[in-house]
Amino acid sequence: MSLDDDRMAALRQRFVAAAGEQAEQIEALLQAGDLAAVRQLAHSLAGRSGMFGFADLGDLARLADEADANALPVRGRALVAALRGVAQDG
Repeated sequence: MSLDDDRMAALRQRFVAAAGEQAEQIEALLQAGDLAAVRQLAHSLAGRSGMFGFADLGDLARLADEADANALPVRGRALVAALRGVAQDG
């Protein structure tokens, strides 16, 4: 493994380690009705997920980011479930 590979592996590990916390954060924001903050987190996840090999998570995050206010809670919950899966399975 090269230095870049090691660095990328470490960043991926941090991404996985933070996934559970992000799931909790999005869930709390959904319960509070703060859809703008949910959208902001989804937007951030959409860009980073694919970079670390989680294309499906990135797709769900993109769908949440682009959702209208009626669809966002459902898509946000799907994103929470996917984040928990990443946190559990890495």
